[in-house]
Amino acid sequence: MCQVCRGLIEASAKTCPLCGRESVPPARISTSNITTGGNFFSLVILTINIVLFVLMSAAEVRNGRGAEAFMQSASNGMLDDFGALSPSMVWAGQWWRLVTFNFLHIGLMHLMFNSSALFSIGPQVESIFGSQKFVFAYVGTGVASGVASLLFLPAGTAGASGAIFGLIGLMAAYGYRLGGSFGRALMRQMLIWAGIGIVFGFFIGANNVAHIGGLIAGGALGFVLAPDAPSIASSAARWNGAAIACIGLVAISFVMAGRVFGTEQEKDRQRESTVRKAENAIQFANVVEEATHVVNESFDLNRSSGRATRNHAVRAATDLRRIASDLANAPAIDERCAEIKTRLIELITARATAFEKAENELMISAAASANRDAFDAAFNDFADWENKTAQDFQRVFAR
Repeated sequence: MCQVCRGLIEASAKTCPLCGRESVPPARISTSNITTGGNFFSLVILTINIVLFVLMSAAEVRNGRGAEAFMQSASNGMLDDFGALSPSMVWAGQWWRLVTFNFLHIGLMHLMFNSSALFSIGPQVESIFGSQKFVFAYVGTGVASGVASLLFLPAGTAGASGAIFGLIGLMAAYGYRLGGSFGRALMRQMLIWAGIGIVFGFFIGANNVAHIGGLIAGGALGFVLAPDAPSIASSAARWNGAAIACIGLVAISFVMAGRVFGTEQEKDRQRESTVRKAENAIQFANVVEEATHVVNESFDLNRSSGRATRNHAVRAATDLRRIASDLANAPAIDERCAEIKTRLIELITARATAFEKAENELMISAAASANRDAFDAAFNDFADWENKTAQDFQRVFAR
């Protein structure tokens, strides 16, 4: 029987002699022999999302985060290494992130929310449009949502919600085209889901640009795609090819992600190391600044009459001992810093000892005047080191 006009024809005929249309029954990708619900590829995508989330979390545990990695979002470096959408990286040539980001999730709640939505809408689309068109729609609207995010929201993102909104848009357009009470009800339900998702996205800071981009792309597809599985050989071949191309695109994209895996985590580690080094440099500089103040106060004992007393000497020695201890505990980030630190500790400790041993005004005055040139040289060396180190950090953070 011809699949178009239903006329009886030769079993070997590839074109119907009655209507002239291709009439061979389809030889298409079909999941009906695998699952009765027509949701095979929906479950495949759901499984991929879950497996990737588990792999990211396990990698974070290996990096030392602990079991909480399975509940919280992966680090930015880990997300980027798995293929999150990073605008700067896409513009640098890593196009495949427009595909891979659709299968990654930022935290367990994000995964559960999107998995629930995919499980609700995916089988409906797959049952109505067929497995080939479902795969094409999911990957296509996911990429479209990534392009929208790339163009209008210069921030990193990840998640299947853009593609899911694409499926919602597809079903809304299908309901509109179907018409009648059922079609209108279906369209209304899809639009309500989309509205709730977008409003909820505003409250939690989700990427509504990707959501709306996917929704618009899905709606446009809904006015183009026929709402049924391919029914003739040529159509089946075209959609089989489209589905296989989409699957291949996803596979190639993750292979590309695998080729550069680890680079972003290493960059994160280097950035963290640089930040820690900068923080240590600031801590050391603050201690030296206080040491400068304490040392200058001890020199002032000679400049004001009546201050070269035993009480003032003991107080100066106490302050010098304290600042020497603070210097000993301050971090040294390089060899020159360590050398300046050691020199200052020795000078300050010797000065504190001199004040402690001073018994009269003459000895106190001598202790207050001692090593002025040595202190000036040490503080000048510190100033040179501080300026050079600040310039080095400015160059690093400007990259």
